[in-house]
Amino acid sequence: MNRRQFAAAALLAAAGVARAGRAQAATRTDNQPAYDAIIYGATLAGIMAALRLAKRGMSSLVLEPTGHVGGIVAGGLVKTDIPNDIRALSGLTLSAFFTGIGVEYGSTTAQYRFEPKVASRVAVRLLEDAGATVVLNHRINGSRDVLRQGGRIAAIMVAGQWTTASFFIDASYEGDLMAAAGVPYRVGRESTDTYDESYAGYLPAQAFRRNGFQPNTGYPVRDVPAGAAGDADDKVQAYNFRGVLSKNADRLPFEKPTGYDPDLFVHMGQQVAYRGITGLSAIVTETALLPNNKYQTNQGLFIGFDLPGASWDYADGSWSRRDEIIGEHVRWHQGQLYWFTHEPSLPSSFRTDSLQFGLPSDEFVDSPYGVGFPHALYIREGRRMAGHYVLTQQDLLTPNNTKTTSVCCWKYGMDCHVVQYYPEDTGTIVGEGTLTGTGSNAPVDLFQIPAEVLFPARGGIANLAVPVCFSASHVGYLSPRMEPNFGMLGEAAGELAAQSIRTGRDVQDYDYPQLATALREFGSTLSVPS
Repeated sequence: MNRRQFAAAALLAAAGVARAGRAQAATRTDNQPAYDAIIYGATLAGIMAALRLAKRGMSSLVLEPTGHVGGIVAGGLVKTDIPNDIRALSGLTLSAFFTGIGVEYGSTTAQYRFEPKVASRVAVRLLEDAGATVVLNHRINGSRDVLRQGGRIAAIMVAGQWTTASFFIDASYEGDLMAAAGVPYRVGRESTDTYDESYAGYLPAQAFRRNGFQPNTGYPVRDVPAGAAGDADDKVQAYNFRGVLSKNADRLPFEKPTGYDPDLFVHMGQQVAYRGITGLSAIVTETALLPNNKYQTNQGLFIGFDLPGASWDYADGSWSRRDEIIGEHVRWHQGQLYWFTHEPSLPSSFRTDSLQFGLPSDEFVDSPYGVGFPHALYIREGRRMAGHYVLTQQDLLTPNNTKTTSVCCWKYGMDCHVVQYYPEDTGTIVGEGTLTGTGSNAPVDLFQIPAEVLFPARGGIANLAVPVCFSASHVGYLSPRMEPNFGMLGEAAGELAAQSIRTGRDVQDYDYPQLATALREFGSTLSVPS
């Protein structure tokens, strides 16, 4: 499929038509699946899975719940969280995606800071290379959209008809296919006793504590949580939009969002005064510089672009509830940018400094939240499959960091953003959920990830792989939850699918030597010397 055909297919898909899927299904008998594999989620993981399947001569239908392909790397996260040991990043994730981005900038090497529009172009091209049929704006709405036959998924409802495949890959951030198929999963934090993890559960002792807030209550600060240290809960870390700002002459001004309420930013004003913040350039620093005079935003300040607490209902929420949550994050982020440039209580020098920035007029041009504003909310953690093997804190550290069925290697500090704000004493706001109480992540060793985290336990669904909401505890998920690793896990999911389709065996009965050989063929590194 060339670029024009891809664009046409995307337009048809937006109207709910799986063009190639209908044509292919019409030429097959009732006993033959319409596709070798259906992939839910055109994330980096989903794209890599489709590429691996194509390398094995297999067809794929990619169902994307949003209107864009590329996941969060095309939706705003463009300052890449690369592994602390760069040798761990490998396979097609390195050679096709990140090196492909480098090629866009005239380089022959991988590039890890880039513009969203470049990531989007590369994502589209790789799906074309995979020959995948892509359907945009297709959301799974529970078990009614997934047909099971015995211990296998048989079909997904697409455009009003059941569409069949031999194997299924849930590469979404939500894990909706996995959940709809009845695969067990978890949301939130296990207790310290569940897997004997020192960083598990409610962590008041390791929380951030910041002073200078009068009052120290009110949005987005919540009530003091009940429970003891180490207790389990169903709360997840904060989400945000990974925004991109521009200093170029064609930048767009920060517009006043619908429903703007300056009273929501009282704590922001207290923080700016207490810390002596001089403007937006002190928040978005040169460490976030991107090509072509653009800047990446993340959390920023203690009270910043993250919105702790607003994410808690997302993982198990309906799509209507999720859209409400996304809208709340849009108002918070856009309101904050407007506040930086228009709030009269701020020093004029602060507002003048902030007016150096605007939204990039050449990014996110079809975003539902306005030109220049990201179209994807960063879902840092949602559902986690309770699968064949559960990755935990112990697996990230010596001596449990090596595995006999490794599909990739990884090393990145255990990174958990604030889960909740609550008041303490007079003038203190607590930011609980971090593992260290500092700006540093809890360290890990170089570790291997086993294939068994990618599929359900034996006796569960036999033709499903899950490379994003993979099987892990909350703590075990905090290091490998980064996009480059999702890409490599997506490659492994694609190879597991290809092997299962070829042999007819359940994914739980895979052949590891064959899997390892297949992964290495396109550059995957399965072990790295310490």
